Amino acid sequence: MSSSSSTTVVGVELGARRYDVHIGTFVPPAIAETLAAALGPDVTGVAVLVDGDLGKRSPRVAPLVEALQARLPRVNRYDLPGGEASKTLDEIGRTTQWLAEQGYDRRAAVIGIGGGATGDHSGFAAAVYLRGVRFALCPTTLLAMVDASVGGKTAVDLPAGKNLVGAFHQPRAVVADLGFLETLPAREQTAGLAEVVKCGFIADPSLLAIFAAHPGGRLGLDAIAALVAGAVRVKADVVAEDEHEGGRRAILNFGHTIGHALEAESAYALLHGEAVSLGMIAALSLGEARGITPPAVAMLARAMLADVGLPVDLEGRVTPAVMARVGVDKKRAGKKVRFVLCAAAGDTRLVDVGLDELTAHFLPSGA
Repeated sequence: MSSSSSTTVVGVELGARRYDVHIGTFVPPAIAETLAAALGPDVTGVAVLVDGDLGKRSPRVAPLVEALQARLPRVNRYDLPGGEASKTLDEIGRTTQWLAEQGYDRRAAVIGIGGGATGDHSGFAAAVYLRGVRFALCPTTLLAMVDASVGGKTAVDLPAGKNLVGAFHQPRAVVADLGFLETLPAREQTAGLAEVVKCGFIADPSLLAIFAAHPGGRLGLDAIAALVAGAVRVKADVVAEDEHEGGRRAILNFGHTIGHALEAESAYALLHGEAVSLGMIAALSLGEARGITPPAVAMLARAMLADVGLPVDLEGRVTPAVMARVGVDKKRAGKKVRFVLCAAAGDTRLVDVGLDELTAHFLPSGA
């Protein structure tokens, strides 16, 4: 990766609960200072929840925790299971029990350091502990930086499906330190690009132009920084308009309806971004069948996703078991599931699709 010294701040405008997303490469004391200012001078203690796998892999974690300890009161570190393994009610129980044992009160705060799963766990634990304490996030994966850390949707999984238990709980600040991406496995970095491509198709086609200018996914840090900032702006704008997904925010689910089902049915062998890539292909296929998505749009999306190294072949993936998971998706209402269909880059439609139609489209043989 080439170096970049620029810093971008994107505001998530939610009135009295507005907060900033800081994007750049930062030294630990600067992150600690930013988070201390956001959490407020009256904070009585800070629980730092860290993705355990990240803590073993990245040399940036320990200095960051030390900087937080030097700047904030009663900072204690708690390592979570790595990745999706942290997103269970049992793990939330363990974390909140630890918070109680540490004596954290209602003016304490939680800081999550890790990928999207760690952010979801940290935010949900903060939402339910003592009926809600403040929290902040340091996302360390590309996927978390562009998606999971922004917007206040926190959740854990159930055996029946992904993100079925959760709460809306907005952070006080997000610091996306691009330096963490240097130790990110290539597969995880590629997976994170799916959410950026999604933002390009639902709201900001200029993001697609950045990909076009860097064929083969050969993205330097400056390009990554621009993509992260652009995707965060898309999400911040949508969340500011529709915080609780009562309307426009649903467009952020492009690719997620089938994607979440594929991800859960794979027992999370598929990374979230990989599943979303396949979910976008599925939604585009459905849009074509309904006459909403022009074939050229579907072809562009397929080519762009494949070019950066994301999976695009649905053959044999949408099974009856996957369709059964779609039937318990959060976006289901009665016998219909809300899909985000794409008419053009930047032009989406929210469509309620019957489960019978979905089955006929994706399982035409009745297999």
